[in-house]
Amino acid sequence: MSFWVQSVERRIAAPADRIYALIADPARHKDFDGSGTVVTAVDVSSSTRPLDIGDWFSMNMDFHGKYTMTNTVVEAVPGERFAWQGKPHKHSTRWRFLFGGRIWRYEFEPDGDTTLVRESWDLREERLRLLVVLGRRQVREDMRRTLDRIAELLEP
Repeated sequence: MSFWVQSVERRIAAPADRIYALIADPARHKDFDGSGTVVTAVDVSSSTRPLDIGDWFSMNMDFHGKYTMTNTVVEAVPGERFAWQGKPHKHSTRWRFLFGGRIWRYEFEPDGDTTLVRESWDLREERLRLLVVLGRRQVREDMRRTLDRIAELLEP
C-alpha cells in the first residue's frame, strides 16, 4: 500500500467468479456500497454483462449533495480483477467537475472454498488528490463495510 493507494482485504466464502459478477454489474453497486453514497446506476454503455474494458456506466451519487459520476472500466479479467475510473458526469456542477480520476479496483485470489478479495482506492490519477487523500481513513472504513456487505450477499 502506498500513500496514494489504500487497500483493504477480506476472505469471502464464495467463488471468485460469483464475486466478480456482482462487482462487474453496476445495477448491483448500491447493494454492496459501504459508503452509502451510491444511489443508483443510471446509464450503462453495454447491455451485456459483465462489462469489459472501455465500457462505461454512470451512477447517481449523494455525498454532501447529489451528483453523477461516469465510470470507465479500465481492468476486466473475469474472476481475477475488475476496476473502473470515475469522472464527473458532463452535467456535474462546477465544483464537482474539479474532481475525478480515482480508480476503484477489486482483485480476487481464490483459495479452496474461499476468495481473498482486495479493494483498492487509487488516487494516482485523481485531479485533486492532495485534497481527496484527506478522507482516506473514512474511505478505508467504507471499503471494509463494502467487503462485509459483499460477504453478506454471497456467503451461504
